[in-house]
Amino acid sequence: MAVHIIRSPIVVLDPTGEPIVDASRRVSSLTSDGTPEVNLGAFRGLAFALIFETVFVLLGAIAWQLVRTLF
Repeated sequence: MAVHIIRSPIVVLDPTGEPIVDASRRVSSLTSDGTPEVNLGAFRGLAFALIFETVFVLLGAIAWQLVRTLF
């Protein structure tokens, strides 16, 4: 997911009086030239799931053909 920052004049404080959101912390990091890094973790997970499912279906189809041939 892309990280979007929304500037807001509202400051939420915790019970100690410190801001809850630290502006120096970010979910995504910056590359060496200062541009935001694109987080592709969700797409890698989707690609892994698709490959896993394809291999699983192929192995199932091969097993089904062997069963049909033998019996």
